Amino acid sequence: MVQSVKNIRAVGLLSGGLDSALAARLLIEQGIEVIGVHLESPTACRTEVREVARELGIRLEVRPKGEEYLRLLRHPRFGYGRNMNPCIDCRVFMFHLGRPYLEEYDARFLFTGEVLGQRPMSQTRASLDTIDRQSGLEGWIVRPLSARLLPETEPERRGWVDRRRLLAIFGRSRREQLALAERYGLRSYQSPGGGCLLTDPAFSHRLRDLFDHTEEHETSLADVELLRVGRHLRLSPELKIVLGRNADENRRLAGFESHGRWLVEPVDFSGPSALVCGAGGEEALRQAIDLIVRYARAATPERRVRWRNGDGFHYRTLGEPTGPAPAARPLAPAPAPDDDGALPITSRNAP
Repeated sequence: MVQSVKNIRAVGLLSGGLDSALAARLLIEQGIEVIGVHLESPTACRTEVREVARELGIRLEVRPKGEEYLRLLRHPRFGYGRNMNPCIDCRVFMFHLGRPYLEEYDARFLFTGEVLGQRPMSQTRASLDTIDRQSGLEGWIVRPLSARLLPETEPERRGWVDRRRLLAIFGRSRREQLALAERYGLRSYQSPGGGCLLTDPAFSHRLRDLFDHTEEHETSLADVELLRVGRHLRLSPELKIVLGRNADENRRLAGFESHGRWLVEPVDFSGPSALVCGAGGEEALRQAIDLIVRYARAATPERRVRWRNGDGFHYRTLGEPTGPAPAARPLAPAPAPDDDGALPITSRNAP
């Protein structure tokens, strides 16, 4: 016997993708009040999660994964997938972060948009069981898209969720989800196949390089966020230079200046800004200028670059003599960026 769901509230991990939006919609149809929680991460693709929540008509809370997420990336208990994707550890971590919101919002259970058989590492039956046990939420996580293929959860047993109205989707095809999106009029979800940059070989190569050359206690979320931007060139174990590929990336690189990162930028010609990741000094400056000239347009000798030193800028013309710079090693070729340029690539085109 299905009991009344009046005043039943659920917290859902809302990624901004289609599956989690559909999971929320299926529960809303049953009269359950849904609150979305989006956990921000520098390794997630950009999404229109706020627009998704608006379409669903639900409250949305956006929270960061925090610095502890970096430790997980370095030391996953259950290992990596094909690239630097610790999918099982990440799901357990997200449920640990989501659990306190049950009490905060007086909610009865958590739900996600996971689909059995869709992801080879984290969405097998054995993996889902492991994730539930390790998160301490066994029996309290509802997966509406595949619920009828999984053991009955406590919310279903108690009549808060009608199992008969949940789905039995399996595998990687998105045909059923796309049909449901059309039925529900959902338009703002992220395209299928996106989501996590850790599954991208090029981004993973950059992340490995960061971990190989930066002590754990010195690594920050900003270091990982920087991997999304520009053309990354490793010149030595102590020095990496990141070049902007267009005017927008030049502006974004300026926001990463900090202790240990300083910007060299064109003053009166079109070309890339160079974010120097490493100690200052004449040699690093020379290599940054050499790379700017290599990728710039019309970088004639009288043109100038500048960099910040103390409270002001220092300037240098490109024609000042310098010695030969060592060859820069691109960290990886990568796929083309999405519309907002968030996905990092290595391109040979000048910005």
